[in-house]
Amino acid sequence: MASVFDYIFNIGGNFTAQISGMSAAAGNFSAQAEVAQSRTMSLTSALATFSYLKDVFQNVADGVSQLSSAGIKLDSQMHDLSAVAGVTGDGLKQIETFARQSAKAFGTDASVAVEGYKLLLSQLTPELGKYPDALREMGDCIQTTSKLMGGDGVAAAQVLTTAMNQYGVSMEDPTAAAGEMARMMNVMAAAGQAGSAELPAISAALQQCGMAAKAANVSFEETNAAIQVLDKAGKKASEGGVALRNVLGQLSKGRFVEKQAREELEKAGIDVVALGDNSKSLKERLEMLKPMLNDSALLSKFFGVENANAARALIQGTDALQGFTDAVTGTNSATEQAAIVMDSYAERQARVNQQFEDLKISIFQATGDFSLWCGVLTSALVPLAQLAPLITAVWKGMLLIKGLNWSGMWAGIVGWVRSAAVSVALMNGTLSTSNMISLGFIGNIGRATIGLVRFATVGIFNALKGLGALVLSFITGGTASATFSGIASTSFGVFATTATAACRAVGVAIMNIPIIGWVAAAIAALIAIGAYFWNTSAKFRAVLKGTWAAFKACFTGIGDMAKQVFGALGDLIKAAFSLDAGGISAALQKLKAGFSDYGKQIGQAFNEAYEAEMSEAAKKEAADKAKSKGKKPAANATGAAVPEVTVPTVDPTGGSLSGASGTGAGSGSDSGGKIKNITINIEKLVERFEIHSATVGESAEQVKAVILETLTGALNDTQLATS
Repeated sequence: MASVFDYIFNIGGNFTAQISGMSAAAGNFSAQAEVAQSRTMSLTSALATFSYLKDVFQNVADGVSQLSSAGIKLDSQMHDLSAVAGVTGDGLKQIETFARQSAKAFGTDASVAVEGYKLLLSQLTPELGKYPDALREMGDCIQTTSKLMGGDGVAAAQVLTTAMNQYGVSMEDPTAAAGEMARMMNVMAAAGQAGSAELPAISAALQQCGMAAKAANVSFEETNAAIQVLDKAGKKASEGGVALRNVLGQLSKGRFVEKQAREELEKAGIDVVALGDNSKSLKERLEMLKPMLNDSALLSKFFGVENANAARALIQGTDALQGFTDAVTGTNSATEQAAIVMDSYAERQARVNQQFEDLKISIFQATGDFSLWCGVLTSALVPLAQLAPLITAVWKGMLLIKGLNWSGMWAGIVGWVRSAAVSVALMNGTLSTSNMISLGFIGNIGRATIGLVRFATVGIFNALKGLGALVLSFITGGTASATFSGIASTSFGVFATTATAACRAVGVAIMNIPIIGWVAAAIAALIAIGAYFWNTSAKFRAVLKGTWAAFKACFTGIGDMAKQVFGALGDLIKAAFSLDAGGISAALQKLKAGFSDYGKQIGQAFNEAYEAEMSEAAKKEAADKAKSKGKKPAANATGAAVPEVTVPTVDPTGGSLSGASGTGAGSGSDSGGKIKNITINIEKLVERFEIHSATVGESAEQVKAVILETLTGALNDTQLATS
C-alpha cells in the first residue's frame, strides 16, 4: 500500500512583503516603459509627419521646376531675340511657333532653335526678323547642318553665315537668300563627303579665300572643290584658304604681271591677259599654266616661293578639281545625310522627348505666373518643413518656461546668493586671521579654493605692484624713493599674507582628504630624499646654493640694471629726436650692455657659490680619508704642517774622496761604518692636486713648489721611520 505524504512549508519573515514589493516594482517599471515607448512612438510619428511634409514640398518644388524649365528657357531666349531684332507682337509669336515646330522636327530644344535665329540676325542682318518665313528656312538649314556636326547648332550657324558673308549674298530678298543658304549648305556637305576636308575646315578656309574667290568670279562649287584639292596636298583649313587666295590674286593680275615674269610666260606660250579673264573657270585658267610645271624657277617667280607648292598642286590637280566640282553641284547632300543621322534610335527618342517638352511649354504658358509663385512657395516651404521639429521643440520649450514658478525660483536664487555671500565673507575672514580650523572635507576644499582665488588675484596683483614700486624706488631719489619703497614693502606684505593663508588653507584641506596618509607619506619621502641628497651629494648642495645665489643676485642687481636700462632708453629717445645716428647706436649698445651685465652677474653668482661648495666638499673629503686610515694628513694636503727634520748625509765612498766628512758611517746603532742603502718607493707623488682659481693664473714656479713640498714630506717620513 502506497504512502501519501503532504508537505507544508511555512516561510516566515518578510518573504511575502518582499515578493509583493518586487511585483509592484516590476509593475511600475512596465508602466514607465510603456509610457516611454508611447512617447517615443509619438515623437517618431511626429518626425515622420515632418519628413513626409518635407518630401511633399520637395517633390512639388521639383515637379514645378521640371515642368517650367523648358518654358522658362524658351521665354528667356525669345526676349533676347526681341531685343536684338526689335521684333514684337505677332511677329515674335510666329518666330516662337517656328522654333517649337523645328524642335519637334529635329529633336532639339526650342531654345536651341531660337539661339540659331539670334545668330542669323546678328551675323547677317536684323531685318530678317521681319521675314519669319525666311528666318524659319534659314533656321532649318542650321538644324540640318548641325546634324552633320554632332548637334552643334552654334558651329553650324557659323559655317553657313561665314559662307554667306564671304560670298556677299544679298539680303535684300530674304527668301532668295534663304534659298542660297540651302544651296551652299548642300555644296559644303557634298564637298565634305567627297573630299577630306570636313565642314569646320571648309569654314576656316572660306574665311580666308571666300571674298577673293568671289572677286575672281570663281563659283562657290569650284571654290569648295579647290579647297578639297589643297587639303589633299596638305594645305588644310585656313592654310589652304590662304594659299588659294594668293594663287587667285596672282592669276587676277593679268596685264599687270611683272615685266620679267610676263616675258617668261609669253616665251612659254602662256597668254597673260587670258589668265586674268574672269569669264573663264578656275580649271580653264589653271590648265593654261601647264607648261609652267616643267619650269620650277618660273613657277616660283610667278607665284612666289611660299605659294609655289599650292600652285603646283592646283595646276596638277585640274582633273580632280573638275571631279570635285561635278560632285558638289546640284545636290541635296546635307538633307540626305541629316536624314540618315536622324533615323538613329537616339534621334528618334529626342524627337519624342521634344513632343513632351512642347507640352510642358504649353502648360507653362497657359498657367502664367502660377508656376512662378508655386515654385517659389514650395521651395520656401522645404526648409521650413526641415526646421519644423526644431520650431516645435522651441515652442514647447517656451511654453515650459512660461509655466515655471519664476517668483519662487528667484527667491531661491536670492537666498542661495545671500548664503554664498555670507559663506565667502566668513571664509575670507578666516583666511585673513589664518585661523585654520578644520571645517570638514567640503568646507576645507571651499576655503582652499577661496584662498587660492585670493592669492591669484589680490596676492599676485600686490606682488606685481610691489615689484614696480621697488624698481621705481631704485631709479628715483629723495622723498619719491622713500614713498615707492613703502608701497613696495606694504605690497610684498599683502602678497606674503595671502600666500601664507592660501598655503595653510590648502594644507588643512589636504590633511583632511581620506587618502592624506598616502599623500603625507609621499611628501615625507620627498623631504627625506632631499635631505639625503643634501647630506651626501656635494653637487646637489652646490646646485641649490648656486641657484639661491643666482636668485639673490637677480633681485639685488635689478636696481643697477633698471638704472642702466632707463638711462639707455633716455639716451635713445634724445638721439632719436635729434636724428643722431651715432647716439642711437651708442644708446642701443648701452641698453644691450645693461642686460648683458645683469645676466653675467646672475651667472657669476651661481658659479661662485657652486665652486665654493665643491671646494669645501673636496677639502672635507680629503680630511676624512686621512682620518679613516689613522694617519696624519698627507704632506701635500691643505693645512698639513711640514716637519722640521735634518736630512742625514750619506757618503757612498766611505770617506775616500777628498773633502768628504767621516760621519758617513753614521752614529746610529748599527756597526762598522757600513753604508746603509735605503730604497724609497713613492707610488703616488701627489694624492690630489687641485687648483681653484677664477683665472687659472698659477705659474710653473708654484707647481714646482708644491712638488718639492711633496718630496720633502716623503723624505721626512723615511727619516722618522729609520731613525
